[in-house]
Formats: sequence, C-alpha cells, structure tokens
Amino acid sequence: MTIREMANAAHVSTTTILRFLKKMDYSGFSEFKFALKQSLKQPSKAQQDPSMEPIKNFFQLVADEEPFDNKIEQAADMINAADLVLFFGVGNSGRIAQYGASILSSYGIYSLPIIDPFQPEPFSNRDFSKTLLVLVSISGETDEVLEQARYYKKNGAETIALTANSYSVLNQVTDFAISYDTPQNRKGHINVTTQVPIVYTLEQISNCAYHKMVDQVDNRFSEHVID
Repeated sequence: MTIREMANAAHVSTTTILRFLKKMDYSGFSEFKFALKQSLKQPSKAQQDPSMEPIKNFFQLVADEEPFDNKIEQAADMINAADLVLFFGVGNSGRIAQYGASILSSYGIYSLPIIDPFQPEPFSNRDFSKTLLVLVSISGETDEVLEQARYYKKNGAETIALTANSYSVLNQVTDFAISYDTPQNRKGHINVTTQVPIVYTLEQISNCAYHKMVDQVDNRFSEHVID
C-alpha cells in the first residue's frame, strides 16, 4: 500500500499522514511500513495473570519429573495398607482435606475428615497402627496440624504431609511427604496461596489407590481360579 492509497482509505490527505508519522517519531512512510512489518512478524504475547505462574510451574514439574509419579504410587500404597484413612487440615486446607476424604470415599476406600481442628487429645492412648493420617497444610507450619501429626504418629499411625513447602516442619515430622515449592501468597494474616496443586495431587493419589486396589482384587481372583 502506498501513502496515497492509505490517505484515500482514511479519507485524509497525504500531508496529514506524514504529519502524524512525524509526531510518532517516524522519518517517513517507508520507515513506518518497515516497522509495521517487523512488529507483525513477532508473535503476540497475551497478558498473563501472575497468579497462574505457580500453577503453570507445578504442572510443568509434574510433566517433566518422574519422581512425582513415584510419590503418588507410594502414597497410594500407604492408603491401601490402612484400614482407615483420616484427613486433617485447618482453614482453607481443612476444606481441601474434607474434599480429599470425600473423593477417596467415592472410590470405595474408607476415609473420614477430622472436622474439629481444636479437639483435645484423648486421656488414654489409642492404637492407630492400621490408620493413615493425611495432613494438608500449605505452609506446613500450622501448630494444630503439627500437634495432630505428632499425636497420631506417637500412637502408631502412618502419616503423609501434603504441603507447598518441602522444608517445613510438617515434612520432617511425618513419615512421607509430597510437596511443591511455591511462594506463599498472603493477604494480611490470610494465606491465599493456590490450592490447585494439592487438589490435583489428592485426585491423582485417590485414582492410583483405586486402580491398585482393583488390581489386587483381580490378582487374588485369578490365583483362586488357578488353584
């Protein structure tokens, strides 16, 4: 397109176009056309929501690293070895813990959430040797969560931590941990760090535990038929 063709299309004079280009720091119409062609060659970058960055990083980690799948398998084995699976968390993590118990129950695996995070310890010790406690905590530093972890572990339970901080105290206290490291996002005293990775992890563990359980039943049935 020539400058005259552009002027006719815009219903202005060529002088008006040149005056405008000069204000935009172009020496002339040729320089403007060259700059326009160069900008069209570059891929457009959509403005991304910064809150999506930790989620994107997590799923990139899941796609690239085999250890994540191994941890899912190990957690699923611990679930299938238990007679009872309990879930515990505080605040938003408490609601995620309830979801974890619900989705595991939907697969036919007996699990319950601990609703009251402030319930006192029983006076007498209990035998939790066939119990698995799954603790959900973004920071891994919440006092009530740490107390529950220590109490159940002291009384024989296996414990799993799901956190966003692999260096947390909870990771050190529990028998097994699955963590993804992401910056903590706080609004005042409220932790609003995304829970998407933990929800995804819970769903993967539940699905894996279910399929392992089905495979065990099928294998036992096959062995019985052969005998």
